[in-house]
Amino acid sequence: MKMEELLKKCPECGSQDKTVQRKIMDEHRAHATTKAIVCEKCGYVFESGENKESEE
Repeated sequence: MKMEELLKKCPECGSQDKTVQRKIMDEHRAHATTKAIVCEKCGYVFESGENKESEE
């Protein structure tokens, strides 16, 4: 997700606060993959890492 997209307001509630949920890799504890980018206020999912992996 680009910086401009991170600054956009949520289409559901208008909040700009987002949380990046990450999944820690078991074999490399210091590494993580992006699980999802979610609105803190309403839970709207902006981007899901699972969808991104299936596209590639």
